[in-house]
Amino acid sequence: MAGQEKPVAVITVFSAAAEQRVLDTIAAGPKPPIANWFVGTYGINKVTAAKLAEAGCKYAPVFCIQPTTGKRARMQRRLSKEDAAVVGDGEHAGEVPGTSEGKMIPTRDRRVWGVELGRRFRDDIRAARSQGLQIQTWQFDEILGECRGPGGSNPHREFIGGVLRGIAEGRPRLGDKPEKGFVWFAFSSLKDLSGRPIAGDLQRFWEDLDAAALFLVGEEYPSFTGPPATAAAQRSVGHTSLAGSTGAIRRGLGQRYILGMTPGWLPFAALGGVVPGSQAATVNAWRNGFIDARIATRRPRGFAQFNFVKDNVRAPRLEDAVRSLHRACERSGL
Repeated sequence: MAGQEKPVAVITVFSAAAEQRVLDTIAAGPKPPIANWFVGTYGINKVTAAKLAEAGCKYAPVFCIQPTTGKRARMQRRLSKEDAAVVGDGEHAGEVPGTSEGKMIPTRDRRVWGVELGRRFRDDIRAARSQGLQIQTWQFDEILGECRGPGGSNPHREFIGGVLRGIAEGRPRLGDKPEKGFVWFAFSSLKDLSGRPIAGDLQRFWEDLDAAALFLVGEEYPSFTGPPATAAAQRSVGHTSLAGSTGAIRRGLGQRYILGMTPGWLPFAALGGVVPGSQAATVNAWRNGFIDARIATRRPRGFAQFNFVKDNVRAPRLEDAVRSLHRACERSGL
């Protein structure tokens, strides 16, 4: 899927009700579609896969490493007896150490367990495809803010880099081929790491990310306050740094960069959001101004919306957020 000619639009949804409204809003957009649309849910859903195929969208389920939302994969490897015998390595077939205690980072063998967890995500994709589900790619949630910091030995980078490598490469012994997906990148970590000198474990981290990322989704998540152009300049720093890097890997990731946003109606420090009491027309105008300024500052390869829950899915807020991607892709001029 490399070398897409159209802009890319990505949406992560959390509920069946929101999912249908997202698809209806996509369908109500321009004909033919301006963008290549990818929609994902947390975990793989047979009904969703069928709906997306019928709607002409591409299915990109989302995989999470948190001890709660990612617990099913973290607790054990799920393979047939025959496949398990081919894979071997029974030592890493059980619980990712620390999961039951709510620990994100394994208490030992962090990279090995990261690779194993990523491979378990590919196990789920492989199993679903064997049942006829159309899954075009995947989404990874997320490169955490804890990955920031100077080169050395960062345990979060060690583990998450392993997960990225594992999901990208899968299990070659079971016939998996390298497969890239969408990698979401927390703003604080992206801003910090994009311009850091390569030292310690940073080279391997960027190599892991490059091997996994069909597109990198920068979680810019602006607060809908102040001049949109000022916010665009502030939130684009990671993208700009990547695109201007002297390193081929980071420069390439900058060329595969997608602007990540939220509908904005759930104000939260890490997710940005609107000023309480804002009117929909004001929010939409600010969002459009931000998108236009971002395109002018450093044009992304595509656009994404995340966090379709609670107030973010109330009508017409959900529809406005999806329509903003239609407009963004149209104005990007790709």
